[in-house]
Amino acid sequence: MFLVFRTAVRPWAALVLAAGLLAGCDRIRPVPPPEPVNLVPEIVADPKAVTAAVEPPIDPAVPALTINKSAQVIVLGYHDFTTGKSRNPMEINIEHFRDQMQALRDAGLPVISMSDFLAWRRGEKDIADPSVVLTMDDGWKSVHRLAFPVLKEFGYPFTIFLYKRFVNGGGRALTTPEIRELMANGGEAGSHSVSHPLPSRIRGLERKSPEEADTFLRSELKDSKQFLEDLLAQPVRTYAYPGGYNTEREQEIGKEAGYEALFTVNPAKVTWDMPATTLARYIILGNDPSNANFRRAVSSRGTSGGDLAKSLLGGPEGESLVSTRPPPDATVAERLPLIEVDVSKLVGIDPATVVMKIAGFGTVPAEYDAVAGKISYQIREALRAPECQVFVTFKRLGEAKADAVNWHFAVDLVARYLPEPPPVLEAAVTPEGAMSAAPPLPAPGAALSPSP
Repeated sequence: MFLVFRTAVRPWAALVLAAGLLAGCDRIRPVPPPEPVNLVPEIVADPKAVTAAVEPPIDPAVPALTINKSAQVIVLGYHDFTTGKSRNPMEINIEHFRDQMQALRDAGLPVISMSDFLAWRRGEKDIADPSVVLTMDDGWKSVHRLAFPVLKEFGYPFTIFLYKRFVNGGGRALTTPEIRELMANGGEAGSHSVSHPLPSRIRGLERKSPEEADTFLRSELKDSKQFLEDLLAQPVRTYAYPGGYNTEREQEIGKEAGYEALFTVNPAKVTWDMPATTLARYIILGNDPSNANFRRAVSSRGTSGGDLAKSLLGGPEGESLVSTRPPPDATVAERLPLIEVDVSKLVGIDPATVVMKIAGFGTVPAEYDAVAGKISYQIREALRAPECQVFVTFKRLGEAKADAVNWHFAVDLVARYLPEPPPVLEAAVTPEGAMSAAPPLPAPGAALSPSP
């Protein structure tokens, strides 16, 4: 038998009861434990390190220390290629071309890329003396079909000077896929104008209206550069004058357009101090059985063999004629180091020509102390890269070519984050023998007596 008690509960009482239960839940809710305190400071990447522009880029191939103003470069210019007999001077038999490439290898002449050539001109990279640069003008399909396999066989880099209206022009013109394949396999692109104008057209425009000629030349140089950069998604830094013809105004427009090097067809070796707007080039003719231009280009006359560079670097007894701070290949913990080149053993340095560039900072306001013979710059913003590369150039009075001192050193980015004993704590260490005079520590839980 079950007894059931029924108790009437008024609605307002039920609400009061529920509110009390909820309040009780708040009082007994567990409190989360406090966040753990990390006593080791967190190393946070500086956002500036991500956005900082690197100018010029660090090149691991740059030797630890280089002074080079003696090298000369042989720039060879080709046009069209054929498997048969050359029908005009601009067309060369491919086997004849192969023989010339083999002759370069047999003579021990290194073929360098246009990028390496430009880096040498900027004083950022050393090259062999002499070196060779290979170029092909216009953009003939035979460059891809015939010359490209030979260049791959020898592993030689090359540059193609393209003019806008011939690209994808059908027939014997290179197509965009062919050009991109060349670029992916050792090739670089340079500009050769928009329409490949004849010298007579430029002279005629100049006689008619200098303003009209100016507008025309700007379009030829600037539009072609922009077209190639859009097509290939890479910078175009070089230009070859169509037919080699150029004027002072065209040279000025070339510099305004942003070209680092503009090439003529004047047969000579390129030197360090040759004007960037009129660089020499040997055009190799296909109908010349005696190979006169090629033999003249690769002859050893006029090259220094690097003797001047070696004497500057090593001196007669092998001693260094310059020294750097930090030393080449050193590792430093200081992130605000003093950058310094001791040139006290060199005389006649022109202060106006001293230039220092630091990777990540670009050109910096270095100071030249002629009395102490030192070129220096105090880093003002902490180095954030694990390696720092420095480029210093200067000219000596009476010499046309510049000296270049290039080196790099490592930066220990962790060293400055390691804990160090604070100076205050070091000074507060109790002297030996004074411990006996110290009052005993109170027992755990004992009340501390007030200080007198």
